Amino acid sequence: MSASSPAPDTVILGKWEEISWEYEKLPGNPEIRADKTISDNAKREITRDLVIHQAETWEFRPNGTLVLYDSKGATLSEWTLKSRGNILKIYNGKNTPEHYNLQVLNQDEMILYFNTDLQAKGIAKMKFKKIHQENYAQKIQ
Repeated sequence: MSASSPAPDTVILGKWEEISWEYEKLPGNPEIRADKTISDNAKREITRDLVIHQAETWEFRPNGTLVLYDSKGATLSEWTLKSRGNILKIYNGKNTPEHYNLQVLNQDEMILYFNTDLQAKGIAKMKFKKIHQENYAQKIQ
């Protein structure tokens, strides 16, 4: 990261749309398709006890609030970046804090990795696309 690059805690601000879930490291699990895509059943199992659950859009606010939007509404949590800005910590006060490896973060794309606790451990990869304000306005019209 160059000195002129914006800090990760600035780049992450705004709304992000979930694009895909994939396995980066494949466990021996029949729920995983050959293309590494995580099935909806496996995704429900992975996220059952997580803050993120089935959120489709994540909104990072400057005050450390994270709004997770899904088809049922919105849930509030808190976020912070740890280490050198490569560890995303999410917590809501009810559950143990969750930690995600921030693999890619730029003005258009965010990729998070996290360990799953299914029968055979795997590493899940979540891809997001930034919702720029002009795109968001077009999307809701």
